[in-house]
Amino acid sequence: MTDGILHSRYDRRMLLADFARSAAGLFFTLGPALFLNPIPILFWIFLAAGMLFLAFGVKTVQKWMTRVEMTAETLTVTSPITASLTWKGLQSAKLRFYATRRKSRKGWMQLTLKDGHSRIVLDSALEDFDTVAKYAARWILEKRIDLDIPSRENFLALGIRLDRNTESENQ
Repeated sequence: MTDGILHSRYDRRMLLADFARSAAGLFFTLGPALFLNPIPILFWIFLAAGMLFLAFGVKTVQKWMTRVEMTAETLTVTSPITASLTWKGLQSAKLRFYATRRKSRKGWMQLTLKDGHSRIVLDSALEDFDTVAKYAARWILEKRIDLDIPSRENFLALGIRLDRNTESENQ
């Protein structure tokens, strides 16, 4: 963090790949649904699948616009909507891993932080995800927030120990 402020955004290369996936999905679902006159049941199946790819594309646009700013006091996420939480007000945290295949180590992590007013969800495609996770761990220890076992294991997978007696290691 330079000047006590971290500015981050989602990895543009990963987002471009997601845009390509969304466009391909729209082409192969809405294209046949709208231009090939399929039987009615296939039309609705293609249309439903196309809506999923459209939703994925909208979510990708939202990530493209997202800006994350972290200071010693706050974490602020600005995309079309702005959410901000104070570290001192942190009440709960979860760190989840989502595998792309069963029993696979490939996938992404999602960090959910809540204070009394806001809920912020960040995934590991964020360029400074590890830095945010380390800072969150510091406050989790300081505030003595109880984490579930999967969250503890996922922090450990990032190299972040959340033992009370190793609090100084995470600072």
